[in-house]
Amino acid sequence: MNRDDHQIATAMAEELLAKEEPMELVMIPLTVLRLTGLVQLALRHPSMAEAGRDAGERFVRAARQYFADCPTVLDVIRRGDDPAEDRPFRART
Repeated sequence: MNRDDHQIATAMAEELLAKEEPMELVMIPLTVLRLTGLVQLALRHPSMAEAGRDAGERFVRAARQYFADCPTVLDVIRRGDDPAEDRPFRART
């Protein structure tokens, strides 16, 4: 059975509405920081939908609260908001 995009979107919406329990996540601090950076990159996408932007911004705010006692980490997160602060990835050899 091939479904078109409308059918898939409708079925997905119904499934999401029926799902009642929230998903709980437990992450180590480094994973929180990495995910924060990924979310910050995604937030820069010019076609980001408003609902996605809201969810991403809430996640970054939560990360800032989580790292409230880590001034250097907060500075790195702040830098993640500014594309001019991006650095190329260099794998260690």
